[in-house]
Amino acid sequence: MAGPEGDNPLEHELDLLMRRHGITVPPEYRTGVLAGYEDLQRMTALLRQPRPAESEPANVFLLDNLLRGR
Repeated sequence: MAGPEGDNPLEHELDLLMRRHGITVPPEYRTGVLAGYEDLQRMTALLRQPRPAESEPANVFLLDNLLRGR
């Protein structure tokens, strides 16, 4: 691990979360865990934004309607 001056903010955030929850990441997995955390942050940012009504699904399937004929 690089010194504090070389850490990016996301790496620092991940370190704090891991320490807070008592999780130890082996050094050989650290790069992969950091990459996965970065991807997760990117995906959650996509989910947390307003969407227009056109983004809603066109159909809603209700189990009652499907089982009505049985």
